[in-house]
Amino acid sequence: MQKLRAGAIGRTGRGDWGHGLDMAFVGLPDVEFVAIADEDPEGLQAAGERTGGRSQYIDYREMFDKEELDLVAVCPRWVGPHSEMVIAAADAGVKGIFCEKPLAPTLAEADAMIDACERAGTRIAVAHRRANPYEQHAKKLVDKGAIGELQVLRAHGKCDRRSGAQDLMVLGTHMMDSMRYIAGSDVAWASGHVTQNGRDVTIDDIRDGDEEIGLIAGNGLSAYYAFDNGVTAHFESLPSEMSSERSGSWFGFEAYGAHGIISVRNSPKGNMFIYPHGQWIPGNDDDKWERVVIDDWERQQEEQAVSSTYLSNRMIVAELLQAIEEDRAVLTSSSGTDARAALEMIMAVHESHRLGKRVHFPMTNRQNPYEVWRREAS
Repeated sequence: MQKLRAGAIGRTGRGDWGHGLDMAFVGLPDVEFVAIADEDPEGLQAAGERTGGRSQYIDYREMFDKEELDLVAVCPRWVGPHSEMVIAAADAGVKGIFCEKPLAPTLAEADAMIDACERAGTRIAVAHRRANPYEQHAKKLVDKGAIGELQVLRAHGKCDRRSGAQDLMVLGTHMMDSMRYIAGSDVAWASGHVTQNGRDVTIDDIRDGDEEIGLIAGNGLSAYYAFDNGVTAHFESLPSEMSSERSGSWFGFEAYGAHGIISVRNSPKGNMFIYPHGQWIPGNDDDKWERVVIDDWERQQEEQAVSSTYLSNRMIVAELLQAIEEDRAVLTSSSGTDARAALEMIMAVHESHRLGKRVHFPMTNRQNPYEVWRREAS
């Protein structure tokens, strides 16, 4: 069997190579990593040495024209160029794309990306946190009824210096995808409340978000989601004095069932716990949280001297390759449509605040809610 040809796109100084996505295809038995693209010459040289990509390009479009790639990693952490890179890859006939999160800055761009991939028959997988054994174990426990009927999901951002809108977009995208994955359902409607130092956000609070995420507002927010299957969910990101070390432990979600609670924090690093009742009562020493450790996952990190993020990336591309081989959709990892659904949950928070009411899905407004707010006020 002929090996699939792979490449990667990065932007040194403008999102770089994401969370190690440039290495995700390197060294796989059925993949030949052949090309790398970066508009920064020094970054390009370093990436070439790191990945072994022998063909190096300043312009990723030239890479697509010359290399006939089967696979590409769209790596920049900054979200601005994702849509044009993904669409260019699909138009070039690439079979599979591994894309950094969040998928796009607007739903309109996400729609265009999905449409381009569907026209070309290109599979797309996104670097969300559900692709690790802890979240997949939590999903299995919920599905088999280990905590009784699932009732509520509660998720938190890191609530660090990026609290509020920035936290929701950059890190909350993981939580939206995870909650939707665990719930096993689409969102019917959402309601959001956005604040700046405790007061309601107004049009005067709108600003450009970091990492090319578009216009944002607010350093605090709370959101409520109603899923089609009756499960409800909450997300919050509020200003906090927690250190950066502690904020990682806060970042995660709880799944509340009728007979138990599952807590998954800071995945894929393995902070997972189970509580034996559907309500947690402080001071009850007879009913303690039980730590869950997946030995094989922890052993792989130690034996291979790699990070849990690296292993998660490998899990995602392994499933992407399987989806291509079996001519099916990406299932256990976050697909392009899954990532768009997570983005819709994010945008709904701001749209609901702008309109002052709940927002039904699919959302009618596919643009940035704050761009619409400014335009309608002018």
